[in-house]
Amino acid sequence: MPNTLAHIGVQGFLNQAVKPGIDPKLVCLGCLLPDIPWIFQRVLLGILPGSDPYTIRLYCIAQASLFVTLMLCGALAFLSKTPKAVFMILGVNVLIHLVLDGLQTKWANGVHFFAPLSWDLWNVGLFWPESLPTYIMTGGGLLYIGWQWRKGISQPLPFSPWSPFKVGISASLLLLYFALPLVLIEGPRNANNHFIRTLEEMEARPGRHLELDRSSYEKTPAGDMLGLFNGETIKSSQEILDHSAIVSIRGRFVTPTQLDVLEFHEHSSWFRDTGSYLGILLLFGMWLGAFLKQGLFHSSNKAGHHSS
Repeated sequence: MPNTLAHIGVQGFLNQAVKPGIDPKLVCLGCLLPDIPWIFQRVLLGILPGSDPYTIRLYCIAQASLFVTLMLCGALAFLSKTPKAVFMILGVNVLIHLVLDGLQTKWANGVHFFAPLSWDLWNVGLFWPESLPTYIMTGGGLLYIGWQWRKGISQPLPFSPWSPFKVGISASLLLLYFALPLVLIEGPRNANNHFIRTLEEMEARPGRHLELDRSSYEKTPAGDMLGLFNGETIKSSQEILDHSAIVSIRGRFVTPTQLDVLEFHEHSSWFRDTGSYLGILLLFGMWLGAFLKQGLFHSSNKAGHHSS
């Protein structure tokens, strides 16, 4: 998937072109929502070292689908002054985010537009993360945030006084956002999304195809090793690089723990993560700036009214 700044670059300017004056805080938030499950995955695997990586990955796959992510959009929208308008902004940006994800080359991965009806992954694969289109989109993200920063901080916060009805609807949708993936978890497993069934069925691995997205490739005395998302390391049957790196792989199992690499692509070890961390930091900075400015503004207004 493109990094967060790249999403903000494309989606920010698209939103501005279609609807000038749109709140950039909401646009940037919509750019982030489909990635929340993958942020949770990193946190959970970090703080729960004994957890089942397959279950966590399947849960995140289901939660990142368009259908389930729209539940989160609804939960946030019902806390706003204009639920329909906010839902449309967040929902459209979630859809654009997933389209952009599917356009980028990402072996063993893709997006789900029609889940839970279909768990087939959609991926066109037009460009790699380390390519000119991604660099342009990432630069566009910096330009958009720099251009819209003051507007984002000064535009009114979209929240309204929370009535029991709105809070109840929002809480129900949020519960569905977290509960539905548990119900849907067998869908991506049966479709072998991310090659999870291939990896789970260890004895049946030989002869099966495997793709890996951003796997670690390590040079060791025992040979060249590939790190899997489940914490396992498997041996590459041949040397593909003369140095350790982050790679995407297409290959075929020779034994349950050895892979014959058919194709590979070396990734930058810093570009994607840096673009995402910086994008998230700037997004939260914009929201925090709006809270501080408008909170202080309202406080000073109240103090002025009392003194008069």
